[in-house]
Amino acid sequence: MTKRIFSYNTAFFRKKLLLRTGIVISMFFLFLAYNTFQLPASERGKFLLIFSPLFLLLIWFLQKNYLKQLEILTKGRIEIEGGTLKQFDAYGSCAAVRLKDIVKISHDKFRSYDRLVIETEEKIYPMVNVLEFDELKTVIESSSGKKAEVDTKEFQYLSLRTFFFFLPTILFVGALYSPVIAQKFSFLNPETAYLFFNVNLIVFFLYLPEKNNYILTGFSLKRRMLFISTMVFFFQVYTNLSKAGFFEK
Repeated sequence: MTKRIFSYNTAFFRKKLLLRTGIVISMFFLFLAYNTFQLPASERGKFLLIFSPLFLLLIWFLQKNYLKQLEILTKGRIEIEGGTLKQFDAYGSCAAVRLKDIVKISHDKFRSYDRLVIETEEKIYPMVNVLEFDELKTVIESSSGKKAEVDTKEFQYLSLRTFFFFLPTILFVGALYSPVIAQKFSFLNPETAYLFFNVNLIVFFLYLPEKNNYILTGFSLKRRMLFISTMVFFFQVYTNLSKAGFFEK
């Protein structure tokens, strides 16, 4: 078999990851700025002293994730020659598998990217965001004699499951804008509604199903969103306690 080399679609990945990272950082910065100006002038310095390092920690965390994933795609490649598939990582290490040893091939979607997962009796080899994905899939199928099991379904964020997760927030907001109910309960206000929503968001991400990341098990979208939501929650708690004069006491 003639040697075939497949590279990763780095440009497409960089564009998507930059967009996602930019959105997360911008939203977090705007939230930090908004809450800063909601506090009395005497409390702003203390607030920024506590939470600015957390904001910088978030930027460091996202940058590390971005550079790590980009390095893997830029320096990595896949080679097929003589009935053997070799998958090179960013550091030159090579994982080799004989195509005849493949027992299962799966084609699914992972964070909107096409992913091919080949399995042997000993190990799992994932290949995500390959530039010539269809050609790679065809070569592996024909050489191994196995047909890929296709599952291109992704988790639908706008679903009945999501509705039930956020039903407490929906009911809270409904009560907030109902004059009869809002007058009876003093805790029904926009600040508490934001706090309630974020608690719902943390629970939602806690039980969010996520496909296995066979490459970077430590860099989980679920973990990142839980980290951000929890930090925002502490922002909200601090802001509300400060407005109530808790720290002055």
